[in-house]
Amino acid sequence: MPEKCIVPNDWKEYFDDLYKKIKDMDEKIEIDVEAPSVFEEEEAKGLPLLGLSYDPKDKVFSVMSEDLEHLIHKPQEICVEEEDGAIVQIRIVDGTGTEHFVKFSKPVK
Repeated sequence: MPEKCIVPNDWKEYFDDLYKKIKDMDEKIEIDVEAPSVFEEEEAKGLPLLGLSYDPKDKVFSVMSEDLEHLIHKPQEICVEEEDGAIVQIRIVDGTGTEHFVKFSKPVK
């Protein structure tokens, strides 16, 4: 599956727009959150997505669900993996070089 990296100046707008699409979908999107070099296992699996955003002022990427707020500080790179033009996963590299993965239960167009 091809991966497309988003230009840092576009992060806020890109993820605000993406979340609007997700919010308007008929079915709830569930996510799995992983940071393999930090956690031995997935941090969260099958959680309903409540929010997804980037705050350029504080330089924090946030993934929110009912039971989890996963904050990624000082992202260095954010890429989306696509399948047939729909996003299936987001990969975020934080300020320490740790990779975080947000996997969607179904592709988002």
